[in-house]
Amino acid sequence: MKKIFLFIYISLSFSMTGVSQSIYSLEECKKLALENNTKVKNSMLDVEISKQTQKEVFTKLFPNVSAMGVIAKSNEGMIQKQIQMPPILSSFLDPINIELFKNAKTANISAIQPVFAGGQIVNGNKLASIGVEVNQLKVKLTENEVNQLTEKYFWQIVSLKEKTKTIDAIEAQLIEIHKTVKVAVQAGITTNNDLLKVELKQQSVESARLKVENGIKVSKILLEQHIGVRDSLFDISFSEFPLILSPVEFYASPNSAVLNRTESQLLDKSVEAAIIQKDMAIGKNYPVLAVGASYIYHDLLKNNTDFGMVFATVSVPISSWWGGSHAIKREELKLQQTQNTSQNAKEMMQVEIQAKWNELEEAYKQVLISEKSIISAKENLRISKDYYNAGISSLSDLLEAQTSLQNTLDQRTEAKTNYQTKLSSYLQVIGK
Repeated sequence: MKKIFLFIYISLSFSMTGVSQSIYSLEECKKLALENNTKVKNSMLDVEISKQTQKEVFTKLFPNVSAMGVIAKSNEGMIQKQIQMPPILSSFLDPINIELFKNAKTANISAIQPVFAGGQIVNGNKLASIGVEVNQLKVKLTENEVNQLTEKYFWQIVSLKEKTKTIDAIEAQLIEIHKTVKVAVQAGITTNNDLLKVELKQQSVESARLKVENGIKVSKILLEQHIGVRDSLFDISFSEFPLILSPVEFYASPNSAVLNRTESQLLDKSVEAAIIQKDMAIGKNYPVLAVGASYIYHDLLKNNTDFGMVFATVSVPISSWWGGSHAIKREELKLQQTQNTSQNAKEMMQVEIQAKWNELEEAYKQVLISEKSIISAKENLRISKDYYNAGISSLSDLLEAQTSLQNTLDQRTEAKTNYQTKLSSYLQVIGK
């Protein structure tokens, strides 16, 4: 019997553990979203791709080593020559036939080291490094977007769950009102019509509950898909709203906040890349200097021969000078375009930061207003109950007061969740 109880206890423990693991906090949801989101994964792969490109370009700094071997066999010699004997010897010696390169072997290995290439190699490495940095910034940008969407889904579920609590409270109040009206009807103080009004209100609240519960189901599915979780017991962990702080606690000057934004850093990188592109266009018109060494073997003259040599090459792109000035001018104009685009985008970011700040301030004031409205609505409901019990006011007034309280409670929930999402958006646009 003890073994049976122990088995049941262990089974219940595992069951309870499984349930607890299906409840996720906001931070856990964010972590899972970043781990499982396809866009984030692809962004990280872009970083690795750009790193491989950087390593590939870096190899251009090293000598270019090449090797070649040739074995040739022909039906006739590639070089044939008949040498006539001097007249004094021609009477008793035939002409000599010479045949070369009928069978031949040759091999060589060489290494060429670029010494000066107009900055092409150095600037190519700089451009590759910028490519890595750009993709790393894009990962951060993608993570910000994923986090913001996670918060949106999370607070959407919170809002609906809080509305469910409001519905619970309103239903409890309506049950009390129903009991009071039923007693009044039985006593002949009021008509059965008032009882029907209460029941209609209960049915309306029940209908609202169905809509809210369906909204919770849909929102959970969206959040599950977003964070990559497939669990029928999925739920979020939430006890109460964080303390609603004044937006002043988070304020940042738009001019300085722009510098902290990932988007701003991406724009700076685009300007850096444009400057390097211009330098590379200039470098294409410079001479290219390289030094090298080579080892060669052949038996072209029927003798095994091998030797080594060192050499230097200079390549002057004379023909490129004709169009080079236009290519440089083109890159200068592109640089101006990039700088103009960057400046305009940063100015628009400042406008966006100010707009997000205004929205956050408005959301905070809406929370304060909703708190005051709840105090007024609760007092109005209390007075309406007293008046109805005293026979001074009608049931319609009482039900209207109860509806007003439900609306203000929902408005406070929406105001608080809206504040959280607006705060998240503001912190993102100021680079925090």
